[in-house]
Amino acid sequence: MPIAADPQRDMQRVSKLVIRAKQGDTNAIGELYECHRLGIFRYLYYRTGDIQVADDLTSEVFLRMIRSLSGYRQQNVAFQAWLFQIAHNLLNDHYRKMSVRNHVQLEENIMDNPPSPPSRPVEHSLNDVTLQNALEQLSDEQRDVIVMRFITGMPISDVAQALHKSEDAIKGLQRRALANLRDVLVDWEVN
Repeated sequence: MPIAADPQRDMQRVSKLVIRAKQGDTNAIGELYECHRLGIFRYLYYRTGDIQVADDLTSEVFLRMIRSLSGYRQQNVAFQAWLFQIAHNLLNDHYRKMSVRNHVQLEENIMDNPPSPPSRPVEHSLNDVTLQNALEQLSDEQRDVIVMRFITGMPISDVAQALHKSEDAIKGLQRRALANLRDVLVDWEVN
C-alpha cells in the first residue's frame, strides 16, 4: 500500500511497520518494501541511467535494510532517510567498482578505440532521456538533491538526514542545482 498524503499519519504507519518488521513480521517488511520501492528505484535510476542496474541496486537496498533493521533507531533518523542513506552508500560502492572495472577496460582498449568528443542531445521537450542527460551535468551532490527532492518527493529534512548535511546546506545545493539545470537546458535549447 503506497504512502498516503498525510505525512504525520505516514510516519506513524511506517513506525508501526518498522516495529513489526524488527519482530520478524514478513508482511510488515513487504509493506515497507511496497511503500518505498518506487522512490528508491527512481533515485537509483536517475543516478545510474540504467533500468537493470537500478532494479538490481534497489533489490540490494532492501536486502541491506532487512539485514540492518535491528540496528535502525527511529528517534535518530526518519526511516525513508535511512533507506536513502543505504541507497546512497550502495550507489557509491557501485560507482567505485565500476571505476576500477572501467579503468582496467580503458587501459586494455585505449589503442583500439580512441575517444570521440562527447555529444549532447538537443531535445525540445523535457523527457526522461533529456532529464537524465541534464542531471549528468550536475555535481553528484546536486544530482542527489534534485532526484531525492523532485523525483522521489522527499522533504528537505529527510534529504538532509540521508546525505548527512544540514537543511540549510540542502536548500543551498537545491538552489544551485536548479540554477545549473536551468542553464544546461537553456543552453541545449539555444544550440
